[in-house]
Amino acid sequence: MSFSGKRFRRTGGSNLEDFLKASSESVFFCAVEICELVFEQPDLLDAPEKIKRLLETNAPVWCFTKIDEETLSFQLQAPEMNVNKTFKLNQEQELNRLDGRKVFVTFSLEGDNVLKQRIRHTDGKIAYFRREFGPRTATMTITMEGADVRKAHIFYEMIE
Repeated sequence: MSFSGKRFRRTGGSNLEDFLKASSESVFFCAVEICELVFEQPDLLDAPEKIKRLLETNAPVWCFTKIDEETLSFQLQAPEMNVNKTFKLNQEQELNRLDGRKVFVTFSLEGDNVLKQRIRHTDGKIAYFRREFGPRTATMTITMEGADVRKAHIFYEMIE
């Protein structure tokens, strides 16, 4: 894993606004949470413009670290919040979203520089997150089954 232990911060994105507008509530929550936006303001849930601004301005630092051949840890550092999660590769894990609903998450590796994530919602919808890592950058491609706008990208840079 060429990206193990490297810390990244979001620098931009493409098609996020259209993706969020076209997405259902479950995709909306998924995109917001997994795009490293951590918030606890219920009035934002129906406000795509506010979410878009937060996605553009709130840039937490995150890192995936290989613990062993089957286990990754994820660390997220954001203002007023730190998150640490451990995931087994290729095993579906049940997690609770910020709104209390359950999702089922599976991480897998593709080669040395691609981390794939599949999120299955209880309503049956599935979101895919593909993080491709370069020497000092990463690109996350988000796709969602059943959404009118099916793809968005988020760009990251490695920080020291």
